[in-house]
Amino acid sequence: MTLAGTIGTASAAQTVKVLYAGSLVTPMEGPIKTALRTQGIDFQGEPGGSKELANLIRAGLRSPDVFISVDPKNVAELGGRVASQTTFAGTSLGVAWAPHSRFASLFESVLARSTTLRLALGRPGLMIGRTDPQLDPKGVYTIEGVTRWLGSQGEQRLFGAPENPSQIFPEQDLLARIDTGQVDVGFVYRTEAVARGYQFIPLPGAAALTDRITYTLAVMKSASDPAAAQAFAEFILTGEGRRILERAGLEYRS
Repeated sequence: MTLAGTIGTASAAQTVKVLYAGSLVTPMEGPIKTALRTQGIDFQGEPGGSKELANLIRAGLRSPDVFISVDPKNVAELGGRVASQTTFAGTSLGVAWAPHSRFASLFESVLARSTTLRLALGRPGLMIGRTDPQLDPKGVYTIEGVTRWLGSQGEQRLFGAPENPSQIFPEQDLLARIDTGQVDVGFVYRTEAVARGYQFIPLPGAAALTDRITYTLAVMKSASDPAAAQAFAEFILTGEGRRILERAGLEYRS
């Protein structure tokens, strides 16, 4: 069953509305959207922090066909609004920087083991970017991972307040700020770095949270075309979408 065929026969709609974790913005708005367009499908995606998007769904402010979240808790909290759900892939947490970052050579020296990641992140004047722990699981994972690595005092020395406004940016904006040099280095998922062509250093050992960071796809009961929503899910879980996301750095679980 192809997505185009399903939509063509299930209804006149040619649109699939998807709310998705902002860490997937590069492949979703690039090769995923392009692949769907070749099938005559209008992919209408909205990226954001997964918790923030779940809050919008719960408040009735968004009614997507499909929701892709980091952290399955955001899907579970939607309760009866969800028709089906699958936790399908994972990634790891670390730091990434653009090739033109003014501190690129510093972090390349970490890759070369000439200095440590701890010392590099403590460099005076370094502009660190991360996401809001109140709105985005990555913001929560960032604090958790750094605390595992450096301890609570080390985490506070690096980040200051949990919601330090000089470091926190919306998930969908963080990569753009790394691109433009407004942020020297960002705490991101490996998939974001791979998709964007950044260098990436995972946090050491268990601090990378590889066992914790997962993506869950939910088909919503409110989908305007349930058959089309399910076909999109199959496209991501087992079809061409899977191959695209694996090339973008996601590690599928089966």
